[in-house]
Order: sequence, then structure tokens, then C-alpha cells
Amino acid sequence: MHTINYKIKPLKTAICMCLTLSYFYGSAYAQRKNIAQQTHNDINKTIINYLYWYKNHGPHLETVPIIGGYNQDTVSKDSILKIRMPAVELYLSNFKKSNLVSENFLNDLRVIYKTVSDGLIGHPVKDYYGPVIGLQADLLFGLEPEAILDHIPEGRFTNIYVMDDKALVEFVISKSYTLIFTLTRTKKKWLIDSQGDGASDTHYDYSKLYPNY
Repeated sequence: MHTINYKIKPLKTAICMCLTLSYFYGSAYAQRKNIAQQTHNDINKTIINYLYWYKNHGPHLETVPIIGGYNQDTVSKDSILKIRMPAVELYLSNFKKSNLVSENFLNDLRVIYKTVSDGLIGHPVKDYYGPVIGLQADLLFGLEPEAILDHIPEGRFTNIYVMDDKALVEFVISKSYTLIFTLTRTKKKWLIDSQGDGASDTHYDYSKLYPNY
């Protein structure tokens, strides 16, 4: 009998250890799952807040005209089209107040304006009144921002990839409109680094875009 008891005791111990390990592994898995879900929720909230913020504030960010030198009449001459970079910085400063975008995001917009400015400096456009190539549409939402911003509740998050403090997110508004965001977590807060579809840093050939000027 004593021999049997000695064999059963280690078996009971092993069973208890297995049950204990199973409990802790299960608890750890549930905790990781909760953290992942909370992370996704935080990312989703950041993007939705950004979309609504831009819908409400986007049209008012340019408090000082960025484009100068338009010739709106036939009397004055020799007006030269230009980008006022100090006005761009004010625009970006107003954008930063959203607390939803990163410096990388703002710098991408700065690069767009700087590219257009450099093009106009290299190829001056005089006595012109019309769309400025590179700025003829909303930089973030294209020619029809309302097609996206008026349908935010209809959008859905289809893919979210998170690695450490970086995230890549796909947000589908409709068959025609899909937005791609990258985000970075800083001090437990997610900020948008970039937005796909809309912003572009294309280097335009102004000698071809404005052939008559």
C-alpha cells in the first residue's frame, strides 16, 4: 500500500501543476486578448475622431491665404503666382491643435506645399487666375471630400495590423473610397502618421503644366 501511495502522490502533484499552469496560461491569453482589443479600439477611435475633426475644422484651417499672386482682373499686370510658406506654417499649426496627427503627418503636407512653391519659383506664372496644379483639390480627401466625410458612420475597419507601437489600418467607406492610415503610439496615445489616397508629394513639371505662362 505504501508503494502505491508513493506513486499516486507525484501523480497528484503533476496534475495540480498542470491545472495551475493551464489556469495561468489561460489567464495570460485572456489578458493579451483584452489588451489587443483595447489597442484596436483606441486606434479606431483616433481615426474616427480625426475624420470628424477634419470635417468640422478642415475648411477653417487656412486662416491666412496660402496662395498669392492671383490676377483676378484685366487691369493689373505682372502679378506672380506664389505659395506663402508662412501661411502654410500657420495652417499646419492650426492642424496640430487637433492632437490627432503626428509631426510626420504635418511634414508630409509641408512637403506638398514646398514642392508646389519650388515649382512656381522655378517656372514663374504671371497674370494667372485658375487652379494651382497640385493644390486643385483637398490634399487629404481629393476632389469630393463630402463623398467621404459625409459618410463616416457607414465606414468600417476591414484590416488592422499592429506591431509594437506602429499600426496600419484600412478603413472602407464604400466600394469607391478606401482610406489607409499609419499610426504611431506615443505616450499611450495613437497619432496618425499618414493617410493614403489624397496627399501626394509628386514633383510637378511646371514648364509643361502651365505652357502658356
